[in-house]
Amino acid sequence: MKVLKILPLVLLLLLVPHVVASSQQAYQDYLFQFDIYRQKYSEFTVAKNEYLKFKTLTSQTTALAKTIAMLSQRDLLLRAYLLLLNEKLNEDRGLLSIDRVTYQTLLTNEVVFLEGHSRLVTSIASLEDASETSQQLESHYSILQASMRQTIGGLSLGQLIVYARVFDTALADARALVDSSRGTFSPQKQATIDRWILQITNVRSLYQQKQEQIARLNAQFKGTSLDEQNSNLSTIKKNVAEARQYLIEGTGYLGELVDALRYED
Repeated sequence: MKVLKILPLVLLLLLVPHVVASSQQAYQDYLFQFDIYRQKYSEFTVAKNEYLKFKTLTSQTTALAKTIAMLSQRDLLLRAYLLLLNEKLNEDRGLLSIDRVTYQTLLTNEVVFLEGHSRLVTSIASLEDASETSQQLESHYSILQASMRQTIGGLSLGQLIVYARVFDTALADARALVDSSRGTFSPQKQATIDRWILQITNVRSLYQQKQEQIARLNAQFKGTSLDEQNSNLSTIKKNVAEARQYLIEGTGYLGELVDALRYED
């Protein structure tokens, strides 16, 4: 009896951006399906070991039933995760509509695949059938994971864009205040203020470079191995953290600038 693969969904769960609002129900459903999957997988493992040990008709029948139950739940779990990602896309306010639709299309295609695979699971009649049916998902797994990881990267990018919009509004307001106050400060202080504005603008440019790099990396998941996908996702996470830090740094500078503008001297 072939040993079936354990899908690394715990890792993916940790990578989903913060769950709020309408995605909360999808998140709870995912956790529910995950708990059931762990139970079904445990029962499958016990039944498999019993069958390999005793090779009786009874142990074979039990192993087949537990295998079908586990495979069916595995599809439901993956589907629940895809639906959670879709809800997060519905909540997103940073991505362009065309990008959001692209990610949702990827997820929809994977849901359709899983639903088709679930129908195959219900027709399993032997342990050999079970291995062949499981292999169909396993051979598709890198494509499935690429769609998930690309969507996760898109969601992270969308969050950054929202933060950047807030930052840009604050920067525009600060520039307007500087322009309206020009001539009221000493030449030395005005030079300092202008230099600070330039520094803040430079930080914003560094953020923009990171955002563009993240977008390029996020388009590189398709056609790659799971190891390559994991490496690419790690790089994306690193760039997301650095991009966010630039915005935090720039926001701190803006606070200093506003404080300086309160006083003429």
